[in-house]
Amino acid sequence: MESFAFRIPSRALTFALLAAPAVAFAQVRAPTREGNVWGWRAHQPTEAQVQQLERVAGIAPTPFERESNATTMDRLNQQLLRRSSG
Repeated sequence: MESFAFRIPSRALTFALLAAPAVAFAQVRAPTREGNVWGWRAHQPTEAQVQQLERVAGIAPTPFERESNATTMDRLNQQLLRRSSG
């Protein structure tokens, strides 16, 4: 009689452990995230979108500021290239 009492809980435990992975795979998964895309929507604006929004808001950089930024970026790029090659 005692062995019968242990068989039922052990079988129930075995069934529960075997069924758990199947239940986990049956759940609906959240959308995958790839870079700046979440839920199949891009959340990071492109450079063109930013420039357009700046123009509309009246805060677009002046030609001098654009040239200064480009010069700074070129200088930083050259520094990185020198560090990585040497």
